[in-house]
Amino acid sequence: MRFAATHKAVSYLMVTTAFVMLMLTGELPLWLSLGTLMLIAGSYFFDPQQHPLMMGRAYNYSLYALLTVLSLLLFGSAASTDAFWDGGLRLLCLLLVCKLWQRRHNGDYLQAYVISFVMLLGATFVESSMVYALLLFVYVVAVIWTLTLFHLRREMEENYLLKHLPGRHGQAAESERVEVERILNSRRVVGPPFLLTTAGAGLSTFVLALIVFVLLPRFHVTVDLPFHRRMLPSTGFSDRLELGSHGLLRDNPRVVMRVELPGQRPPKQLRLRGVAFARYHHGRWTQQRQGEQPLSVQHGVVTMDLGASDAQRAKAQRTEVYLEPLDADALFTPSPGRTLSLLLPESFAGLPGLQLGSTPDGQILAHGRRSPLHYSVLSLPDVQPDTSPDDVALYRELSPELRLKLRTLALQIVGDAVSSVDRAERLSRYLQQNFGYTTRLWKPSQEEPIFDFLLTEKRGHCEYFATALAVLLRSLDIPSRTVNGYLTAEWNSFGQFFVVRQQHAHSWVEALLPGQGWVIFDPTPPQSSPPRLPVLFKLRQFLDGLDMGFGKYVLEYDVLAQQRLSDRMSSLFPRRASRGSLPGQRVSAQPSDWRAVTAVALFLLMLAAVGWLLWRRLRRVELPVSRDVIEGKGLLRQALLTLKKRGYVRGQGETLQMLSQRLVDASDPCAPPFAKLVEHYYAHRFGDLPLDRAEVGRLIRELQTLAKQHPARSSSLPS
Repeated sequence: MRFAATHKAVSYLMVTTAFVMLMLTGELPLWLSLGTLMLIAGSYFFDPQQHPLMMGRAYNYSLYALLTVLSLLLFGSAASTDAFWDGGLRLLCLLLVCKLWQRRHNGDYLQAYVISFVMLLGATFVESSMVYALLLFVYVVAVIWTLTLFHLRREMEENYLLKHLPGRHGQAAESERVEVERILNSRRVVGPPFLLTTAGAGLSTFVLALIVFVLLPRFHVTVDLPFHRRMLPSTGFSDRLELGSHGLLRDNPRVVMRVELPGQRPPKQLRLRGVAFARYHHGRWTQQRQGEQPLSVQHGVVTMDLGASDAQRAKAQRTEVYLEPLDADALFTPSPGRTLSLLLPESFAGLPGLQLGSTPDGQILAHGRRSPLHYSVLSLPDVQPDTSPDDVALYRELSPELRLKLRTLALQIVGDAVSSVDRAERLSRYLQQNFGYTTRLWKPSQEEPIFDFLLTEKRGHCEYFATALAVLLRSLDIPSRTVNGYLTAEWNSFGQFFVVRQQHAHSWVEALLPGQGWVIFDPTPPQSSPPRLPVLFKLRQFLDGLDMGFGKYVLEYDVLAQQRLSDRMSSLFPRRASRGSLPGQRVSAQPSDWRAVTAVALFLLMLAAVGWLLWRRLRRVELPVSRDVIEGKGLLRQALLTLKKRGYVRGQGETLQMLSQRLVDASDPCAPPFAKLVEHYYAHRFGDLPLDRAEVGRLIRELQTLAKQHPARSSSLPS
């Protein structure tokens, strides 16, 4: 591959990788991401040097004025940090596209490299996935390739090669510049050995960084970065919920959280409880926040149920939740279940602005959370907390007009059922069998939208079904409330965890039944999942598993994880008692940490040796040359040997042109044939001209003949 084409390809690989890393964060609009990618691809096939208009100053001034106006428009409304962040990212995309379409000289490439590095920093602030780590490795390798070729190209453009021409008719010797385009289009400057060796250097750098990451002592340091990942949008988790007034996320596959059930057999479906709504009025639900109590975190433990016995805590099941940044304060817990305690990371208490609280209906809130959170839930399955008589009255509230109209319909549905359990089951079954599920929003025709749903439309999404069942139960004096959370059946077999996506958002009902506590009823008809391609589904599961592993073993690598790794390493070297111990005497085990240290030291030495060999290989790497080049070097070596016998020894750092000029200055008769020989060699070596073996052979013979005819002078080294 030609040098200029190789430099262009690796440069585009570098800047495109940085942009893709920024694009995958989700911080850029879809139209901007696709448009920037198309413009980057189009600029690859565009050569600005073939358009004289783009090389003039007037064009540059006009372009810079346009960029200034666009920058003012992007930052003019930046009243908040998010607006400033969005404007800065869009300006980076604009600058990158402009520089790629204006590649006039080496400096434009350098400015594009700087813009790509700023994009990389922006992606680092907000992205933390395995795909990001893989793209970072590609970016590092591309940087090594690009900067090396960039340095070589700058040297070629700034230091033109000169070819020596002997003087004519007794005049002084002349020098003429060699066209740089010949060298840039040469295929002999770089090749596969160079690219493979530098890629190996990048891989060794990553391995060394991994070892330092694992062995470097960890500290409990809490840092609040100025920028965070954009909060994922959510519906139904705010203080109030109005039927038919929010957007649907049914088709959004963005991951909200990942849930592990260590030591448990995974169920067919996992239900996660988020927020509960107590009061209903004219199609609007509101939460019960008056009794919210702050929760204290003691060494990462939050005790939720102080009345739980030791026997109950011993039967508690553990649920690991890896929650992404969500624009909601709710922390999700498994349902049904009675939450006993939460286990939070040590850094949770040190982050500014974070407040943890709980409501009387069992909702857990984390106010001010802006970053991903990994927490553990200890709960008793199939057990719901008790409710005091004062709280029960709240879940029976219903306006007299609504109660009167709904009670007649509810009694027709339940028929001869008397018990609260039978009535709740018949109402739930009636909604499932006689109503349809749809994600299309429809506008209510009257003040109370639940009448439109029950009497006219008879279709809706899950919140309409949950609301209808809750108000029908209340019309029969059965305490009930609606709950919003997530219901997922997507089990990742690669990582052994449940994947919860935005499209898994769901609503259901909790009814307080005599002798059973709060019981879950889900009146929404079961939905058949759309057909999925098995290959794409497995690939998505594999990528989710990589992201999960990257978060667990890299992002959450702290002091405790380092201690566990150290214990595992120490267990490989069993301890033994001292030689002087008596039989039956209890002797403390001798430390064997030095063995682990020795093993790590040997591994580091081996890795350093491999790196040293790669470095030597990088220095000694020889670019692939053709047979003509090898023959040209052999003939040139014969000429240098002939001159050495005449006393002209080539000094250290002396080029062939300098040696030829020294012969001219000494008026040596061998100067003209040697100058022509150097000219033929440079034209072939750097100008891609074919080697004229007959002419080169004639010049060698002429040089040797002149050396024999004229006696050698005193030896002379270059000054």
